[in-house]
Amino acid sequence: MAIDNINLSQPAAPTCSDGIQNGDETGVDCGGSVCAPCSTQDVVIHQGFFESGWDGWSDGGSDCARVSSARSYEGSYSIRIRDNSGTGSSMTLSNVDVTPYNQVEIEFYFYPNSMENGEDFWVQYYNGSSYTTVASYASGSSFTNGSFYVATVILDASSYNFVSNAGFRFRCDASGNNDQIYIDQVTLTGISNGTASNNTLTSLGGNTVLGGSEIGNDFEDDFLLFPNPVSGKILNIKRIDDSEVTFRIVNMLGQTVKSGVLINNQVDVDGLLSGMYFMEINDGDEVMTKRFIRE
Repeated sequence: MAIDNINLSQPAAPTCSDGIQNGDETGVDCGGSVCAPCSTQDVVIHQGFFESGWDGWSDGGSDCARVSSARSYEGSYSIRIRDNSGTGSSMTLSNVDVTPYNQVEIEFYFYPNSMENGEDFWVQYYNGSSYTTVASYASGSSFTNGSFYVATVILDASSYNFVSNAGFRFRCDASGNNDQIYIDQVTLTGISNGTASNNTLTSLGGNTVLGGSEIGNDFEDDFLLFPNPVSGKILNIKRIDDSEVTFRIVNMLGQTVKSGVLINNQVDVDGLLSGMYFMEINDGDEVMTKRFIRE
């Protein structure tokens, strides 16, 4: 018996120009074993440089501040987070729509100061209902004090719920006000058709230089006194930011010999007798003390 008009050939293979994602394509007419690789589509969702303000980020509280400091990677300003007061030690960006993307990259620069071994800070993501820590960096294992770093964190929609009101947070988890992280140049990038990627952390070196040969490098304290010993009329105070502070000079007997509001980062010590003194600086959150000698 003859059988006519039967086509025994295989169905036509998917093409790379039919406008349909088929076969083993990973995107429309791209990817897989036949078509060209899919190109990623990167969109900068948000950037923060903090030179003129918070750039959409919010101040968490008393342990978070926008400061002018040589510890800022780009320009003069960065966000300093310190201590471990929860939200108060955090900077937060809210209401970010990440639903168009299958990956989000968080790139940021940071400078750690006086973080004790094992103390860390976190990068957190808000999925519409709660915050999740997506990366953490610890002193001694991830970084050392006195150097700039750049880090990237990749979030994938297959692992995290991408929502229209997403949030991003940097949070310090240290033990005191002297334990500080300076966050700068934060860029959020949305990626479509992205492939699996690993987080990165790169040391950039570049210990902070405050300028002026009398101060030197590797500034690891909240303030410096110079010249020390001081033989002239003026004792200079170099601080990491320009917030208003008060000062108090105490002699070796514990007596206050001079106090007031610090003006132009200078104190007139012309009336002090020769000897050793303690300079206290009070920024409202903590009292910092250094010793100096009056010649």
